[in-house]
Amino acid sequence: MQLRSLLIIALAGATVCATASSRKKKTETDAALLTPAFEKLQPLAADTFSYTMGVAQSASLKTYLEQRENVDSNFMSFVAQALMDAPSLTDAQIKEKQAYAAGLKIAKMNSEQVIPQLNMAAAGKSDTTYTDLSLYTKGLADGLKGTSLLSADSAMKVAERQFEYYKQELKERNQAFLVENAKQSDVKTTASGLQYRVITQGTGAMPADTADVEVQYEGKLIDGTVFDSSYKRKKPASFNLSKVIKGWQEGLQLMPEGSVYELYIPYELGYGERGTQNIPAFSTLIFKVELLKVK
Repeated sequence: MQLRSLLIIALAGATVCATASSRKKKTETDAALLTPAFEKLQPLAADTFSYTMGVAQSASLKTYLEQRENVDSNFMSFVAQALMDAPSLTDAQIKEKQAYAAGLKIAKMNSEQVIPQLNMAAAGKSDTTYTDLSLYTKGLADGLKGTSLLSADSAMKVAERQFEYYKQELKERNQAFLVENAKQSDVKTTASGLQYRVITQGTGAMPADTADVEVQYEGKLIDGTVFDSSYKRKKPASFNLSKVIKGWQEGLQLMPEGSVYELYIPYELGYGERGTQNIPAFSTLIFKVELLKVK
């Protein structure tokens, strides 16, 4: 009995030792697996990290400067110099340079966009020399510095006289064109004032006011300026008649499928007294339209 007890105790002890040994090995294995690899690396020197991080981000910065700030790739060295100089500049010096850069950006926008838009509004052609860039710039500069002889409001009232004069001239010119055009033997005039000339009379279906149609067309002003053309795009246009200007709504409902008409649309049936970006106020619109399909 005593021997049996001793054997049981010995076996139990061996089992405990074996279990403990197994647990120890498992714990050591788990610890090895869970230890992150980076804990085995040595840290970078701070100056190495700082420099290499700057180089790493330079490619994305260059893309940003070219695409968002419109910096020419040939002038990246100036951006680089500004980055290097910035820590030694005062806040006032930085603001001065930022203001100067903003002025350069505005000057470029004036020559490329503002002057052509003013010429269109005041004289009817974006490429005219009516608005003098140097005088316009001097007016801007004097106004910003507070040295101009007029207030901004007073100056606008003076300038608006030209806008109104040009609109009046446009209105009279376009009305005179329609009066003369109506005298042509092959031009017909509807009750709304729409004029049209039949070039080819089709024999197909005629569209209702909510029909979807497919057309080829060219639109021009009375001076011959072409402002839109599906022919140039080499692709017919498709649209619903309820979504276009009144002159198109009325004119296309006169046309059987397969017809080619020339429409003369008064401003009341077109883009009105204000016009659009490419079409001056009070413009008569002349459209050659081919009705290809009534869907």
